[in-house]
Amino acid sequence: MNSDFTPLSAQDLRTYQSFRNFICEKDKEGEVLLLYRGEEQRNVRARLFGDQRDFETIEMFNRAFYFGEKARHFSVDQFEENRDFLTGINDCSDRTLEFIFDRVSNVINTPASRDRVLQSTSRRFREYFDDRSNCLHFVENVNNAYTEQTKLKARDYYLYWLHVAGSPGIRVETQLVSTSVDRKIAKGFSKVERNPKDKFIFHYFIPKPFHAHAIAPWVSDHHQWVVSGCGLPTYKSLGLFPHQKEVAVKGALFPHFIIGVELVSEKSLL
Repeated sequence: MNSDFTPLSAQDLRTYQSFRNFICEKDKEGEVLLLYRGEEQRNVRARLFGDQRDFETIEMFNRAFYFGEKARHFSVDQFEENRDFLTGINDCSDRTLEFIFDRVSNVINTPASRDRVLQSTSRRFREYFDDRSNCLHFVENVNNAYTEQTKLKARDYYLYWLHVAGSPGIRVETQLVSTSVDRKIAKGFSKVERNPKDKFIFHYFIPKPFHAHAIAPWVSDHHQWVVSGCGLPTYKSLGLFPHQKEVAVKGALFPHFIIGVELVSEKSLL
């Protein structure tokens, strides 16, 4: 269907199917990465319209295809202007690095995360972040990365681990958007019990080089290579929840990479 819920013409349907087949083939070739993001309409509505209430559902989808799906950090009701860490998508300040170190330390010391932490991290990783005196060493080593871009990759590597771990507050504070290569996993993320019609899935793709658009150490070893070069501990590349096969897209799902929006309960695609 079109975004106004009218059926596609026969010609438009053929064009869409041809494009979808092309993307799927490129995904199999490893040239693009086909991704899925499960969401609830109320969450996307809040990010796209803020406190506005007088709009039609059609407007929401039109706006989603125009602006894309942004990270919660960029939502008007989430970002705090006086915050001194993760203030921008490329913020690698010492305060941001200290914040990341502290959050990693908190996760590995959280009883609820203990089993998963033991399964996915080495003793070196756990002992390093368990010792708060290593925070200065962490900041200095990331700062000594080869270039500003490699420094950013080192930051993103640990930010991905926190994001997948669901560290308290991190999914609001970070500039990442959760997606998965598995549609079933994405469908499970959009948990709506009372109103199933509120559930939908973004169908999305990113082109190579993947590390320019997203963080997923299990897809590309680029980030881990940078961290190893900095002399810092690494982790199992799928993070604490390997079955989710998460790919954390940076900033937003840009509209020109959105293939469509699946309305789960109606079994249709806009």
